[in-house]
Amino acid sequence: MRFLRNSLVAAVACLCTVSASAQTTEADYQEALKLGYRPYPYWFAQIQGGVGTTFTNKAFTDLISPTASVGFGRFFGSGVGARVHVNAWESKGGFKSIEPTYKFNYVNSNLDLLLNLTNIFSKSNHHLVDVILVGGIGLNYAWGNDDMDAILASTPLPAENTSNAWGKGKSRESLYSHNIRAGLLFDFNVAKNWSIGLEVDANSLSDRFNSKYNNSDDWMLTAQLGVTYKFGFKAPRKPDPIIEKKVVPVVEEKKPEPVEEKKEPEVVPPPVVTPPVVTPPPAPVVEEKIPSIKEAIYYFESKTELDESNSPEAKIKRVADWAKKYPKGKLTVTGYADKGTGYASRNQMLSEKRAQTVAEALKEAGVPASQIVTVEGLGDTIQPFPENNDWNRCVIIEGQ
Repeated sequence: MRFLRNSLVAAVACLCTVSASAQTTEADYQEALKLGYRPYPYWFAQIQGGVGTTFTNKAFTDLISPTASVGFGRFFGSGVGARVHVNAWESKGGFKSIEPTYKFNYVNSNLDLLLNLTNIFSKSNHHLVDVILVGGIGLNYAWGNDDMDAILASTPLPAENTSNAWGKGKSRESLYSHNIRAGLLFDFNVAKNWSIGLEVDANSLSDRFNSKYNNSDDWMLTAQLGVTYKFGFKAPRKPDPIIEKKVVPVVEEKKPEPVEEKKEPEVVPPPVVTPPVVTPPPAPVVEEKIPSIKEAIYYFESKTELDESNSPEAKIKRVADWAKKYPKGKLTVTGYADKGTGYASRNQMLSEKRAQTVAEALKEAGVPASQIVTVEGLGDTIQPFPENNDWNRCVIIEGQ
C-alpha cells in the first residue's frame, strides 16, 4: 500500500510539470467562431452532494453516510486543469463482531490535477460530455468520535484491534491524516457556462481513520452529483493582420555622357596629321539606394516558438531574399508582448525570447549575422497595434 501511495504522489508531481498552455489551431479557431467564444481557458466554481462509505471488515453498505463538497479551479487549456476541493460531512465505522456502527465528522481538503481525457483524445475541444481524470493530495481532519467511545464502554471489546482508536481522552479528541485521491468526473455541458457532473473518488487515508489497526491505509469512496459554473470565456482570436510591405522603388540614374575635350589641332608640316587624343572623364560613382522592408510575425498567448499557422516561413524567406539581394542592408529584430496578459517581467522575458527565435531563424535561412544589427525585446512597454491587443504578441523585422 505504501508503494501505491508513493507511486501516485510521484505521478501527480510529474503531471504538474506538464505545460498547461494549449496552442490554438485553425480548427480551434473555426470551432470558436461557431460557438461565439473560446471554450478554453476558463475558471470554474462547483458544488456537489452525495454519499460516501468506508471499507473495513463491516459491510460497506452499512457504512453509507452523507457527504458534500465545494471546489474552485481553472482549466489552463483544453486538456489540463487544477482545483482546490473541500469535501466534508459525516463518515461511519463498525466492527464485524459488534452490531452497532459509530459515526464521526470529517473535512477533507485537496489540491487536484484534472486531465480532460475527452479533449486529449479528440480533435474537437467542445463536447456534450467530458470525461475528466482526477488525482490529488491533501489533508484530512476528523473529530466527534463519541459513538466509538460509547460502544467500547458499554459492550464487550470487539475482536478487532482498537489500540489505534482515536477520540478518547484529551490528546486524541481529533485526528489529522493525509489524503491521496484518484477518481473520474463525468461532466455534462448543459449550457455555455453550466454543466452537471457525476464524480466518483477513491480516497486513501491514515490507518487510524476508522479507529482500527490494520497496518494499511483506510479507504473511503465518495459518489457525488454537482453543478459547475464556468466563467471567463473570451471572444475568438482574430486572424493575423496583413502588413503591406512598403518598398521604395529603385530609380536608376542615367550616367552622363562623356564630354570630349576640344583641342586645337597642331599645325605640322604636311603630309603627316596627328589626330587629338580624347580621354573621357571618369564616370561618377552612384551609391545604390536600398529599399526598406518590414515583416511582422505573430504569436499565441505565452508562446515563443514559431507557429506554422501564422506562416512564418514565407516571411522569413522574404527577409532572407532581401538580405541576399542587398548585402549592405541592415536588419533590426524587435520582440513585443501584449499588455493585457501576464505581468511586466514575464512579458519582457517572452518578448526577448521571441526576438531571439526569429533572429536564429533568419540566420538559418542564410542571413549573415553581420546584417542583423539589433535583436531586442521591449516587453509590453510599447504596443505597436493599439487597435487589437492580440496582435501585440509579435516580432517586427525592419530592414533598410
